[in-house]
Amino acid sequence: MIYAAKSHIGLVRSMNQDGFAVVDGLPVGVLFVVADGMGGPQAGDVASRIAVERVSAYVERHLHDEADPRDVVYLAIADANAEIYRQASAVPEYTGMGTTIVCALALADRMVVAHVGDSRAYGLIGGEFRQITEDHSLVAELVRRGHLSAAEARHHPQRNIVTRSLGTEPASLPDVTEVPWAEGDVLLLCSDGLSNLVEDDELRAFLEQVRGARGQEDVSKTVDAMVQLALARGGTDNVTALVAVHREEDTSA
Repeated sequence: MIYAAKSHIGLVRSMNQDGFAVVDGLPVGVLFVVADGMGGPQAGDVASRIAVERVSAYVERHLHDEADPRDVVYLAIADANAEIYRQASAVPEYTGMGTTIVCALALADRMVVAHVGDSRAYGLIGGEFRQITEDHSLVAELVRRGHLSAAEARHHPQRNIVTRSLGTEPASLPDVTEVPWAEGDVLLLCSDGLSNLVEDDELRAFLEQVRGARGQEDVSKTVDAMVQLALARGGTDNVTALVAVHREEDTSA
């Protein structure tokens, strides 16, 4: 599997509260994680770091050949939520901190995708581009109810209000889904700093471009181009993008 990721502070924020991880070398599959923290000057950074670290560590400890990958990912996110909530309750400076999270466990023939909040997973699966996750946000709910169009939602003043996050409640459980994952398929995980500024058709073009990647350098260039496009449009938030291609790296000369 070939993958690359980049996180940028953006052009407005004073610190980067996004986080990401890639956990390779598991008994089965590769785990990809992106989190987008929220809270005070330090708290959002702490929340996203805890989420990434706890989910990664839990999956490393509990994933094995006999384990149900859906259960492992689900419980990993529940574990992260409990730890963020514990620290937010114990440390005054962390009161109210939380984070979104999206993760994908890429197996040989399928992906287990889980999320809380509005960090997203997109896929180019079998030639079809789709947003795999559905945002847990106010505007997304209004769109689902038919009160807003998707175009109106992109520019709504309350588009950053999430209805579900990690660490703000004693329990916050993820949506978990499975999608096919075959040779040549492409995955994108991102924070809303990317998805708010780059249109879906543009994201599709990036994923189609990287589908034939021969190695990590090709994927890295595409990730850089995504982030640079978000910055060119104002970079109003932290921007994180992680792209994986279901293909072995071509090491031939």
